[in-house]
Parts: sequence; C-alpha cells; structure tokens
Amino acid sequence: MKTESSDELVSRPSAADDVFRNLLRGAMKDDTEHAPDVLGGFQRKVRERSGGKFYADGWSTAKHDPTNTYLITSLLMLLAVGVIYALLRPLSGEPAPVKNTPAPVNVVAPAPK
Repeated sequence: MKTESSDELVSRPSAADDVFRNLLRGAMKDDTEHAPDVLGGFQRKVRERSGGKFYADGWSTAKHDPTNTYLITSLLMLLAVGVIYALLRPLSGEPAPVKNTPAPVNVVAPAPK
C-alpha cells in the first residue's frame, strides 16, 4: 500500500477547491459594467403621466446637489434663530425674591369624647 506525502496532497486540487476558486473569482470580479440609468426615465414617465404633479420641480430631478439651496436655507434658519433669541433674551431677567417665612402652626387638640 502506498501512502501519499503531505506535499502531494496539497498540490492536487479537489473538486471542492475548484468550486471555491470559482466562487472567489466571481466575488472578486470587477463589475465596472454600467447599469442602465432607469431613474431618469422613470421620473420622466411619471411626470408625463401625472401631468407634472410628481417630479415637476427641477431640483429633485437635477443631476447635481442643490448646494446653494441648502446654504441659503441654513443661513435663513440661523437668522431666524438669532432674531428669536434677540427678542426673547430681555424676557429672561433675574428671578424675583420670594419670602419663605413659615406660617405659624396652630395645633388643635382633638375634642374629648
């Protein structure tokens, strides 16, 4: 009976190794194929069918982010917060002192039976 050494066992690939290699190659494959852009076509069809009710505005279907819109909105919100703070700040004055002297306690004994 002939025994195989460990070098011979490592060098001979098995069927499971081939399956694993194929799976690994499939996972490592560079998928640079461009998928079709269906979002623009979908939005256009919905806009046409709905008569402009959906996706009628330009910024939701634009290719670029509306950075200027975000900037202007954030500046307006900052201005609104500043105005509210300026209006409400004078209302937060010092607390008024309160007299905390205890009232006298009159203990009344219960009536005898």
